[in-house]
Amino acid sequence: MRGGAPNRRQARSENMTRNAEREPRSKPREAWDGDRPEPAAARERLLEVAALCIARNGIPATGIAHVAHEAGVSRPTVYRYFKDREELIRSVLLQAGLRLANDIQEHIRVYDDPGGKVVEATLFTLRAIRENAVLREVWQPAIFDAYLLQGFTQPASIMFTRVALSEIIESTGWDEDEATEAMEFMLRMILSLLAAPEPVRSENELRDFLGRRLVPALGL
Repeated sequence: MRGGAPNRRQARSENMTRNAEREPRSKPREAWDGDRPEPAAARERLLEVAALCIARNGIPATGIAHVAHEAGVSRPTVYRYFKDREELIRSVLLQAGLRLANDIQEHIRVYDDPGGKVVEATLFTLRAIRENAVLREVWQPAIFDAYLLQGFTQPASIMFTRVALSEIIESTGWDEDEATEAMEFMLRMILSLLAAPEPVRSENELRDFLGRRLVPALGL
């Protein structure tokens, strides 16, 4: 049985891609909804449209054809800015992640001690993922597929976390290796809380829990 799992996963992925690329049946609207952007802004407009499609339909059901239809443009127009569906989806997720990183930085700025910043950054991230439809699409499916979880503690994800939490790193005085390990540990804590939310805690209870367990584990 185990030997068939990768084949089933591959088949499911191929089916999702085919479904995502099917032409929507309804008639397209006027190009760009009658508000044609400047070339420099067209890519951003397509990213906004793709984010709306992901939020409404999910990642598997969002393809080039759907984004083109929603934007009221042809598929070649979308391909002018994104070489394929993977690049389009990845760009949407990167944009959402960058916005989250900026929001985290702004949120933790008012806290003085590093331990408080760590706790509040973790709580803010969990809340943002659950409330933001695009971010939720990234993390929620991963709960049920260990294969997808691999990417969240890879060097690129850890580096992204370091950017989001740069203020914490600066305030602790961690060196390069310490900062990398700390960011990996925080990512693993966030993944664990998303994947296994039981026992359910209120935000204040979770804040106390993180203060007792996460903060000492980071040596703060």
